[in-house]
Amino acid sequence: MADKQTSLQDLFLNALRRSKTPITMFLVKGVKLQGIVTWFDNFSVLLRRDGQSQLIYKHAISTIMPSNTVDIDAIVNAVGEAQKKAPLLQEIFLNAVRKSEDNVTMFLVNGVMLQGQIAAFDLFCMLLQRDGMAQLVYKHAVSTIQPAHPLNLADETAGSDDD
Repeated sequence: MADKQTSLQDLFLNALRRSKTPITMFLVKGVKLQGIVTWFDNFSVLLRRDGQSQLIYKHAISTIMPSNTVDIDAIVNAVGEAQKKAPLLQEIFLNAVRKSEDNVTMFLVNGVMLQGQIAAFDLFCMLLQRDGMAQLVYKHAVSTIQPAHPLNLADETAGSDDD
């Protein structure tokens, strides 16, 4: 494992900030915000629109979607694949879905349905890809993830001796 672990959201938000890509951000309650990411930290994002800035707390964000395509290959490669001795169930499941490259249907806690492929994930976020576009989805906003086809989770747990 690399010495410095950078989170998926940091890599994604940094790419958006550097490129000044306009984004659409949906809050958990369904509110739609638009603007450019100018700054962020562990807990909040600063969004600028029409010369005005607003601070958005990350716990209120469900998705962040760039208005243009973003090269996510570098982000996916930088996140890599988590190697844990005893992976959590969600890591086993999400890794199997990611490797299968199957589409998933994802429901948010507010009832919104998202579809696409999970390109990458970490402890807090998932990168959902569809039709050449990508969006960052915060796990705290997700209620259900259903793959298009059955998964073989035995392949993912073959290396663990928890059985």
